Amino acid sequence: MLEFEPGLFIWTAVSFGLLVLLLYKAALPPLLAFLAQREKMIADALAGAAETNRQAELVLAENRKQLAGVQTQAERILAEARQEGEGLKKAAVAAAERRTELIEEQAQQEIAREKEKMTLEVRRQMADLLAAAASKLLRRTVSLEEHHRLIEESLAAAEAKQK
Repeated sequence: MLEFEPGLFIWTAVSFGLLVLLLYKAALPPLLAFLAQREKMIADALAGAAETNRQAELVLAENRKQLAGVQTQAERILAEARQEGEGLKKAAVAAAERRTELIEEQAQQEIAREKEKMTLEVRRQMADLLAAAASKLLRRTVSLEEHHRLIEESLAAAEAKQK
């Protein structure tokens, strides 16, 4: 079974001690340096991430300000467009009203001209009828001067009756 051998124990302890001393002198400094380097790299990465996060927050805040400015400008442009549209609408209505008034005025002038023509035509026909009636009554031909005088008298009498 197990026997205790002091020589083997001493040589095992010395070998283990030498191995620990060798590892302590040879392997431990590079291992500690690697761990320190790794720790520094992780700390730098965290600091970089924090800085990137801070910059992202600043950019986000700036973008929000710009977006608010763009929205305000868009609302202002829409308001201006509405006002301009209303102005154009009013101008179009005013132009249409002016055209309507002009057409109405022209129509009234045309009606007045036609009325004047018809009045002259009626007077002429009335003069012819009166001249023919006067010729029959007088049984003679009426001179042109008498004809005009009779017409004017008849027209004056007709106009007096209408009023």
